[in-house]
Amino acid sequence: MRRLLAVITILASACGLAGAAQADTGFSIRFSEKKVYFLGDEILVEALVVNTGASTLRFKVAENRVFNVDFDVRTATNVALEHAHEFTTQRTSDQPVFFREMSLEPGEQYAIVVDLSKYTAFTQPGLYVLQAQFYSELYRTGTSTAIASNRLTLNLRPGPATQAMRAAVDTETGVLLARQALSPDQVVAWTITARQKSEWDKFFLYLDLEKLLRRGAEKDRAYRNSSEEARRAMVEQFRQDLRQSRIDGDINVIPYAYEIQKTAYGPDTGTVQVLEKFKYPDYTELKNYTYHLQRQDKYWIIVDYEIKNLGTE
Repeated sequence: MRRLLAVITILASACGLAGAAQADTGFSIRFSEKKVYFLGDEILVEALVVNTGASTLRFKVAENRVFNVDFDVRTATNVALEHAHEFTTQRTSDQPVFFREMSLEPGEQYAIVVDLSKYTAFTQPGLYVLQAQFYSELYRTGTSTAIASNRLTLNLRPGPATQAMRAAVDTETGVLLARQALSPDQVVAWTITARQKSEWDKFFLYLDLEKLLRRGAEKDRAYRNSSEEARRAMVEQFRQDLRQSRIDGDINVIPYAYEIQKTAYGPDTGTVQVLEKFKYPDYTELKNYTYHLQRQDKYWIIVDYEIKNLGTE
C-alpha cells in the first residue's frame, strides 16, 4: 500500500511539474512575411516559445517539426480542415524521432518557422482561422500534452497568381490596389509614405516609370532608339533597380520626416513642394523636393522631380 501511495505521489508531482512548465511557457504564432497569400503558396508561420517563468525552461526540439508543432485550421463556419498528406505520412511513419534538448533562461525565447501548407490541406480559397499547438515533450500519441497559441486569420486568395496579380494587391488589406482620384499633394504624400514603409506596390502606383527613366538625355536617347520589347524591359529593369536600391537616385531615398509646403496645379499639370528630412548619425539633412505631376485620364501621376539642398540641422 505504501509503495502504491509513493507511485501516486510521484505521478502527481510529475503532473504538477508539467503543469508548472506549461504555466511558465509563452507560446505564440505570427506570419513570417507581411503579404497576401494565394492558394498554393508557401505560408511561413513563426512559432515562438518564451520562458515566462522564474526558472530554467526545458523542452525537446525535434528535427522533424511535425512532432513539435501542429495546427488547427478552420473555415469561417468553424469546419476543421484536414491535415496535409505529407504531415500525416510523417507523423505515422515507423521511424525514430531525433531531437535535442533545449533550455531557456527566464525571458529567453526560441522560434521555429514552419510552412503551414505542409501541415494543412488547403483545397480552396477563403477565410480561415488557425491556432497552433506546441508539444514541449514531442507528439507521441493523441493524448500528448500541448500548449495552444493565439489565433491568426488567413485570407487565402484564389491561385495560381501571376506576378502582376501579386503586385496589384494591398498587403495590409488584401484588396486589389487601384488608383484613386487623389489631389496632387495627396498623391505625393501617398508615394512618400509608401516608401517610408517599404510598401513598393503602393510606391509605384502613382509613378510614371517611363518618364522618370527618361529624365536624363542619355537614357532618353537609348529609350527612343530601342524596340518596343526592349523599352518594356528597360522600364521593368528600372522598377527592379529602384526596388533593390541599385540606383543611386533620389526619389527612392527614405526621408524620416516630410512636410508638404506648397501645391499648385491647373487642369493638366501641377507641382508639389515638399521639405524632406534625412536623418544620419550626426546630423539631419534637409532637402526641398519639387514634384511635377500630370493628369493622366482622371489621375494625377508623378512624372518628374527636382531637388534643392537646404543644408543640415
